[in-house]
Amino acid sequence: MMDKRNGTLVEVLGLTKHFPIRRGLFSRVVGQVQAVTNVSFEIGVGETLGLVGESGCGKTTVGRTMLKLIEPTAGSVRFEGTEVFSLKGEAMRAMRRNMQIIFQDPYSSLNPRMTVAAIVGEALLVHGLCKNRAEMKDRVSELLDRVGLSPRYVNRYPHEFSGGQRQRIGIARALALNPRFLVCDEAVSALDVSIQAQILNIMMDLQDELRLSYLFIAHDLSVVRHISRRIAVMYLGQIVELAEAETLFREPAHPYTRALLSAIPVPDPKRRPQRILLKGDVPTPIHPPPGCRFHTRCPEVLDRCRSEVPPTYDLGGGHRCACWLLEGQAPALEASRTVGSASLPGESP
Repeated sequence: MMDKRNGTLVEVLGLTKHFPIRRGLFSRVVGQVQAVTNVSFEIGVGETLGLVGESGCGKTTVGRTMLKLIEPTAGSVRFEGTEVFSLKGEAMRAMRRNMQIIFQDPYSSLNPRMTVAAIVGEALLVHGLCKNRAEMKDRVSELLDRVGLSPRYVNRYPHEFSGGQRQRIGIARALALNPRFLVCDEAVSALDVSIQAQILNIMMDLQDELRLSYLFIAHDLSVVRHISRRIAVMYLGQIVELAEAETLFREPAHPYTRALLSAIPVPDPKRRPQRILLKGDVPTPIHPPPGCRFHTRCPEVLDRCRSEVPPTYDLGGGHRCACWLLEGQAPALEASRTVGSASLPGESP
């Protein structure tokens, strides 16, 4: 369970994002891509929440919608009690100083026509944190030093750096406004393993130093386990399980979580768990299956899974899972959301 001594920094309630499908001369809406449906969780001060799942399950959409880079369809995001989605103009601009993002691709996320000083320092000038360009360059030099880059690089361009160095520049840019919350969208997935370790160590050191809170989006469970305190597992736009990292790896409750964990490479063949192979492909988010969305691929599917949405079961210690297999083993959560819970399939926020 999340440590309440640190307090809740970000609270997500019933977050939903459906993208309209338009066709015809008048762009008539003919359907919806249900990218994210009724997702809720909390992130404490100085905490890292890992968000994992297959490609296309809605992880990135959750992160970008939280920051209002994408307009939500429904739901609420509260930063220290302030409703983010209701903010506009100058109020939203001020809120963006507290909430930043590290993008996945270090190659496409940096403007090739701008120097490092301009890339990292642009926000400082926009928000009036530096009086002139000389002061901006000094601040950029400090940020580069903090992420392990030489201050001499301020006048270089992105093409002069390696992938790991570019990602460090992206981290420096995200830290420029002294934010308190960072969405790390596959921040190390495009990097070599040795570089991944360096970037993760930098992020954890910065978290300890600045008490940063992270939403760490990834598909590599080994990386997520290393950096996250709690982990939420997504499937087809919904969270199916949420627990402390060690609890999730030791006692996974959802069949989908068990399948993900069985795919993690293990150096010792004798300790390798039996691989759980999921049949078929992930259903389209345009027409998600009725009942449990995982039932079309679940190796333990029950008849009721095909028609009835499973409730959310409380397994104790902040461990929550939505699966009919848990019926009778744990109490089902009430429809009303409780503190520290995650809104899962079948739960109203």
